[in-house]
Amino acid sequence: MKENSNITNNNNNNYINKIKELEKEIEKYKNYCLLPGEKLITIKFNSIDRTINFETFAKKTDNISKLENSLYENYPKYKDTDNYFLVNGKKLNKHRTLEENKIKDNDILTLSVFDE
Repeated sequence: MKENSNITNNNNNNYINKIKELEKEIEKYKNYCLLPGEKLITIKFNSIDRTINFETFAKKTDNISKLENSLYENYPKYKDTDNYFLVNGKKLNKHRTLEENKIKDNDILTLSVFDE
């Protein structure tokens, strides 16, 4: 009898985990209106001092400043600092789109703060 109980618990846990995965997928797309064939890419933020570890989703037509605002909602202490972003050692233009900056899925944008 105990063995059947373990199988039932495992099935329930699998079901609950599947629901959580689906909820994450729904959340990922909730705030975006995608055109046919358009997809979201994962953007990861980091900082040189490793105090930032943030991930969000974006369309290739989003500009860096839009993503920057999302980052600052989670890390407000960096909002008023004089900073710039690097990806693969290259400085990004905040007013260009991800596509114009040649950002690919899962690229890591590193926030660098100018020392005063």
